[in-house]
Amino acid sequence: MEADSMVSGAIALCLRDRWTEAAELLAENDSWRAGPAASAMLGELFRGLAELWDGRSARFGASLTERERWPSRTVPRYLNDQIASYVSALLVLGERARAEKLLADEAFPESGLRDSERSMLAAMRGRPGPAIDLARRAVADRSRRGYDIGSSAMCLSAVSVLLAQGRPTEARELLTAARATAPTLAHLLDIAEARVDIAMGETGRAASRLREATRGLAVGTDIAWADLADLALRRNDRASAKQALDALEALAAAMPTGRVLLHRHLVRACLGEEPAAECLRLARERDQPLELAAVAERLDRHRATDHASSAPDHASPA
Repeated sequence: MEADSMVSGAIALCLRDRWTEAAELLAENDSWRAGPAASAMLGELFRGLAELWDGRSARFGASLTERERWPSRTVPRYLNDQIASYVSALLVLGERARAEKLLADEAFPESGLRDSERSMLAAMRGRPGPAIDLARRAVADRSRRGYDIGSSAMCLSAVSVLLAQGRPTEARELLTAARATAPTLAHLLDIAEARVDIAMGETGRAASRLREATRGLAVGTDIAWADLADLALRRNDRASAKQALDALEALAAAMPTGRVLLHRHLVRACLGEEPAAECLRLARERDQPLELAAVAERLDRHRATDHASSAPDHASPA
């Protein structure tokens, strides 16, 4: 198989959410590295992403820290594609600070990002209006679809913002429109749908969606496990909450991103297995107002009492 056709085949698998198969295809014969510049660049990018989504972050992390070795780095078009893709991946992981640092280090303007990435950044910065507007525009505009790896994560983010504002009907409408675009990482849409179900009182259906979302790719499942633990504790099912914590412990060992660690500490605190202070410290360090408000609310709901007086006044999203 020629390099370009091999890489094209792997990308086609990725766009059908068959990321594990794509990683295997690119790993079994890496002749694409010596192929055309575009094939080398895309092969390296999508292999790293495929492994990352599957819970293996080593290749992605190494590529991010060794950017001088990026294929065709001296070609502006390829460099810009790689920067935007790595920023998108970091935002999917919930890594706002690392995404902003990459943009600053590479002097890459935010205007060069897709609306999906700009929406996620706005949500993480506590700017709900732009986050929702950009998300709606991203879903409606099919002209720049391309390899938009952040589309589903953007929808989950925007849905969470809308629900925090008490707008479940609009959240459901956005989800319906997003599903029609057939984005990758579609299990993140299931997590978003489960959050709408919870807001509408359909907790049984939400739990089923969340469990299903944990049965494939690893990325984003920390959100699902934390939400499953919350639902279990609402019905006083500590055994199920502990199972969710065990899954988060395993995920944190393989993929210790800031959000994964935050969710692990959140569930530990809600179960009474550690003080809430560490969870709140991590949430404050991440400096994402909506996330901090959600953490404080959940700790309060499950009476992790040492946190309540320390939650900052600005935590609630506007």
